[in-house]
This record gives sequence, structure tokens and C-alpha cells, in this order.
Amino acid sequence: MEAERDELSDKYIRAQAEIVNMRRRNEKEQASLIKYDGQKLAKAILPALDNLERALAVESASEQLLKGVEMVQTDLLKALKENHVAEIEAEGQAFDPNMHQAVQTVPADDDHPADTVVQVLQKGYILKDRVLRPAMVIVAQ
Repeated sequence: MEAERDELSDKYIRAQAEIVNMRRRNEKEQASLIKYDGQKLAKAILPALDNLERALAVESASEQLLKGVEMVQTDLLKALKENHVAEIEAEGQAFDPNMHQAVQTVPADDDHPADTVVQVLQKGYILKDRVLRPAMVIVAQ
């Protein structure tokens, strides 16, 4: 009888612990969802921002067109910043595989030591502490 009571008591304690653990997991998942709720929207905006940067790089475009594109780009960047999306600093930085995607390597020299980002081909972005898209870079080797 006492062994059965001890077994039931043990099962009860384990069930209580499991409930506490489930509650903690649920709270952590909800906090993560709230923290990164803009991720899908931010990822969808990034290609448009890339195209705006390419349009601004064209030298033959009229001043009015350039001004309009710059205004749109400024508004997009402001919206991203207000939602905690930031550009990944890459050029001249040490290569970080968590933040950068190496698509090409070049020989290291005095200006660019080994494992340093030489050039950014496509900007990368982070949402708070989560990488939305790594920066596509050329790295010195």
C-alpha cells in the first residue's frame, strides 16, 4: 500500500514538473513569435530595396527619377529601421559565416588581410539578433 502511494506521489510530482516545463516552453515560443513577427514582411521588402539600389546606380537616369527612387528607398529603409531591421556591416570586416555568404575569393594584400570582406555584392540584413539574409561578399584569402 505504501509503495503504491509512493508511486502515485512520484507520478504526481513528475506530472506537475511536466506542466511547469510545458508552460515555460510555451512562454518562450510566444516571446520568440512576438520578437520576430515582422520577419516575413522584412524578407519580402528586401528584393525591392535591392532593385532601388540598382536603379540609383544607373548614371543615365533623369534627376527627377533618381530623386523619386531615393525618396522611396529612404522610406523603405526608415520602415525597416523602425521595425528593428538593420543592415549587416560587412566591407572591411572580418568574415563571419553567420553574417556573410562568401561567393568569391581574391588574394589577400596589404589593404585586405586574409579572411576580410573585400566587397559586398548584396547587402545582408538582421532582424534584432536574427539574420534575415546574409551579405553576399567577396573575401580575401
